[in-house]
Amino acid sequence: MDDLARWAAALTTMVGLGLTLGINPALYGATADMLAQNTRVPARMGWMVGGLATGATILYLLLQSFDPTEFVAAAERSTTEAVLDRRVDLIAGTLFLLGAVAVAWWKLRVPVRSAARRPLQARAHSWSYYVLGVSCSVIGFTTLPIMYMTGRVADGVSDHPLLRWLAYAVFLLALAAPFVLLATAWIHFPTTAARVNRIYSHLIDMDHRWVYAAVLAVAGVACLVLGVFPGR
Repeated sequence: MDDLARWAAALTTMVGLGLTLGINPALYGATADMLAQNTRVPARMGWMVGGLATGATILYLLLQSFDPTEFVAAAERSTTEAVLDRRVDLIAGTLFLLGAVAVAWWKLRVPVRSAARRPLQARAHSWSYYVLGVSCSVIGFTTLPIMYMTGRVADGVSDHPLLRWLAYAVFLLALAAPFVLLATAWIHFPTTAARVNRIYSHLIDMDHRWVYAAVLAVAGVACLVLGVFPGR
């Protein structure tokens, strides 16, 4: 009975850790782009999920030998100091404003962009989704603690290596499940997928340079305000 409770708790934790690692704006942005293009969705999703599994497994194996807690804490302290440095705000604000001016100058100099472009389905190769999956599962402040905890939970399941890997397989299934379910559901609604694809193609063809300039200008002003006025 105790073994059953331990396994249930461990597997539930593995599912939670897998779902948490998959919460990444870049992954869901790529998934939205992939579904909107509605081209080679199973293959691209397979590459992305494969990249996630590869990166996570590399970290899982590497983190068996050391505790990344202190490393993550030091990185967070350095990041906090940089964020609170007013000089960083002033430099960032200046760069954002320069970017806004550059985009606005480009729009005024070339009012109409060339209409010629590559077909929508050729915008990204399948292997690029694999690279994205690997990078999102390896790079980040949260990935190290999550994978370290995953290893510790798997180690606590059993002394037998096979059972540990079975527990880790549950983690991988939870990591991939949201993306696979989204792709599967999308494929079963071809009419909606085709309609979204047409809207997406139209949005891609639009000239967004004034929008980019406005966003950069707002970000620049916000950073300058934070840099000039104390008491944040």
